[in-house]
Amino acid sequence: MNFPKPLKKEDNVFLLCPSSPVIAEEDIKKCSEIIENMGYNAVIGKSLYENYGGYMAGSAKIRVDDLHEAFSREDIKGIFCVKGGYSASQLLDKLDYNLIANNPKVFAGYSDITNLHIVFNQKCNLGTYHGPMVKSNMFNDFNEYTEKSFFEAIECSEWKYKEPENKSLSLLNAKNINDSVSHIKGILTGGNLAIIMASLGTPYEIDTKDKILFLEDVDEKIGSLDRMLTHLKYSGKLDDCNGIILGNFADCKNTYETINNQIYELDELLKDFFGNYDKPVIYGMESGHAKPYMATLPLGAECKINIKTKEITFTK
Repeated sequence: MNFPKPLKKEDNVFLLCPSSPVIAEEDIKKCSEIIENMGYNAVIGKSLYENYGGYMAGSAKIRVDDLHEAFSREDIKGIFCVKGGYSASQLLDKLDYNLIANNPKVFAGYSDITNLHIVFNQKCNLGTYHGPMVKSNMFNDFNEYTEKSFFEAIECSEWKYKEPENKSLSLLNAKNINDSVSHIKGILTGGNLAIIMASLGTPYEIDTKDKILFLEDVDEKIGSLDRMLTHLKYSGKLDDCNGIILGNFADCKNTYETINNQIYELDELLKDFFGNYDKPVIYGMESGHAKPYMATLPLGAECKINIKTKEITFTK
């Protein structure tokens, strides 16, 4: 996998909205100021000024043109997505994948940006970063942990995932894992569960063969999560991968009435679903939509998991 060189101070960083719009014009100026305060030069894409239908940052052509400009310009070294939302999938059949593969840049974002991570990894051999976005995370939530993880992921060739204080990883299906299995490894892939589900059966379907699959989501009912995980199982994606890492499932609650005040929330669903799965399932990684912590993950890097200690190492 081709991971671009780390960013340097005074590098040009292109800001764009591949999905939903910024809305407030004053936020565009704030995006630029944040990037300048990091020591980079902000280049603002046309998509930041566009709003089409309320949920699209302009037409698909405008957003594709932004991506093509960012990847084709030699003076652009990084591409930061400003926010997620909806509609990045509209771009997939319009992108020049040869252009992107031949002009690798640091590319960061998450949520609906999962659409682009999958195709950049698989069609362009480009390593990308599942990490904070400018408006979504850097306005008010770019705390020390999130910032350090972001730059560590971009700058280091090998490093270990570090948990925030008072947070810990767990192995959901420990009773089902052979004691002789001490490590698993594979190329890291994945992102938002709903977006991954939408990729199935298309030319842009995620490939999990011999990989470590990372999953996260936001604002989904328990029943919807159950349905999506079951579909992922039936599609063979869970059988194909070497193991699973579960990140945040922010605001994913059970809104259904239960009998005798029975507790059946996210933890119970995940334990039921993965309890008999015969490959390691690590739960509790601080990456996804939950605030304030967000670890940046290098999609396309080798991920090695120590099953006994739950230590996770990434190597580009």
